[in-house]
Amino acid sequence: MTTYSYGEITEAARSTPVVRSADVCVVGGGAAGVAAAIAAARSGAKVLLLEREGFLGGTLTSVSLGSICGLYAVSESEIQQVVGGVCNEVIDRLRALDGVGAPTRWLETASLPYDLFAMKVALDQLVKEARIEVLFHAMVVDVAMDGSEVDAVLIETKEGRLAIRAKAFVDCSGDADVVKFAGAPFEISTGDLQFPTTMVRFGGVDTAVLSGLSRAALRERLELAVNDGFDLPRTAGGVFAERPGLAHLNITKVAVDGESPDPFDVSIMSRAELAGREQVCMYLQAFRQYVPGFESAFVMDTGAVIGVRESRRIVGSYVLTDQDVLEGARFSDAIACCAWPMEDHAAGRATKWIWLKPGTYFQIPLSSLTLPGFDNLMVAGRCASATHGAQASIRVTAQCFAMGEAAGYTAAAAVAQRRSVHTVPVTDIQQSLANNGAFLGATQ
Repeated sequence: MTTYSYGEITEAARSTPVVRSADVCVVGGGAAGVAAAIAAARSGAKVLLLEREGFLGGTLTSVSLGSICGLYAVSESEIQQVVGGVCNEVIDRLRALDGVGAPTRWLETASLPYDLFAMKVALDQLVKEARIEVLFHAMVVDVAMDGSEVDAVLIETKEGRLAIRAKAFVDCSGDADVVKFAGAPFEISTGDLQFPTTMVRFGGVDTAVLSGLSRAALRERLELAVNDGFDLPRTAGGVFAERPGLAHLNITKVAVDGESPDPFDVSIMSRAELAGREQVCMYLQAFRQYVPGFESAFVMDTGAVIGVRESRRIVGSYVLTDQDVLEGARFSDAIACCAWPMEDHAAGRATKWIWLKPGTYFQIPLSSLTLPGFDNLMVAGRCASATHGAQASIRVTAQCFAMGEAAGYTAAAAVAQRRSVHTVPVTDIQQSLANNGAFLGATQ
């Protein structure tokens, strides 16, 4: 925790106006939050969705992620889709907007490229059709408790501090902000957090040449740059052709004072944002000089914010483990499936991959989204209850959509039935998911 030495300011006591009341309040409009809001609204709940940016998508759009990861289980001969539901609906909207590519195989997996603006529009459309009210530019800064239940969240806006009251809350903030303010348990892998990335798109790329460049060949070219004096923190990364002439790069690795930056230290993260853009400039020069097809490349844009992979993880009713991931665990309360490897952006130039057996997947249980002792609070997304290693697998986009959808159905059911989120029959949630085309996998 940061310690400050400039004294303190005492604020006057104040009353905060409650400006909205809802059945379900979803905090965070990324993949998990959008899916949670849609599922809850379609279940008949009055839903309010809070988002700190001016658009939906979270990491997908503010970080400029570039491709949907976690959709597929991949074997030598087959690509099997293991996430459906709301995620499928988003893909269908992207296709209608000419904003999605074809499944792209790389290493031992595959992902689905998408257009950034098309993603914003697709999510806007789905949320609007579900009649969900969205409040943009709203950052949650505290909660009001009623015993062990969350009564309201407090948000900071250009109007000042406002309160949102609801009967159930789904924390899809990515950072477990509501969980933290509510006093629920969480963990942070201090000293072992994954490094963040500043995403970038290059224009002026000969994408025909890029299409023939393997990941291994790219790494070889960037290692030459390192040998010639370019201090590149990463020489292996994802480079995809979004459209003719346009390439998306997941290639930087941002450290501050040699360590993964503390995502909750504003001064450290400010330095990280600056360092990320400095790295982009360095990579541009390296790509121009060493990578075929990039001789005339230029920076088209970077993500609006740096891409944080890991921060708080809740300690939920069940903690998903590394063993669960690697052994293809099955659960009676399964609400999603995942075949993504443990992808750990640790220290050093290489990313650490621990792969599942080809074509296999594990299940994610509903109990990894609930918190003991909290009857009207759930989470979904990368702050779900998991070990450091397991989180490195389930934190990706498709699984965030899937977890969010399950949390939304559960929160709405708890409100409708006037019961705890812990006692909603999981079979009801699984049926709702199946009815919307979700993939829950085999029991064995």
